[in-house]
Amino acid sequence: MKAKSIIAGLLILLIALVLIAMALPFFSMAKIGRPTRVQLDISNLIMALSSYESEYGVLPTGNSSNVIRALSGENPKKIIFLVYPQVVEHPNEMVDPWLTPYEIDFHHRTNFVIRSAGKNKTFGNSDDIVFKSVSNDFVKP
Repeated sequence: MKAKSIIAGLLILLIALVLIAMALPFFSMAKIGRPTRVQLDISNLIMALSSYESEYGVLPTGNSSNVIRALSGENPKKIIFLVYPQVVEHPNEMVDPWLTPYEIDFHHRTNFVIRSAGKNKTFGNSDDIVFKSVSNDFVKP
């Protein structure tokens, strides 16, 4: 039974990666707006978190950097759930288009919030881009 869920999780991840790879030639990052790229990044994070939870039965713990490292292969089985471009200024962190690390907060075992600080690079104001897992949608800060 566990082997089937592992295979299913890996298959979902593989299909998602193939679809993203197929779509990139049609939608280069230079042509899409920064808020759209944030939504794509957050969607990839959500998919990686879901795959991690399917594999381990829990979400990764710790601060945003710890979560990104766990999703990137620093986990007990060394499974890579997330691939992202790394920048020198923020090693082991996934950054938004304005080069600010995403903030990932867990409020409950399955309840999390992912934030981009937005253009002004400051969390907690109206230009933030926020996803809440409870509503399964992007919300206004």
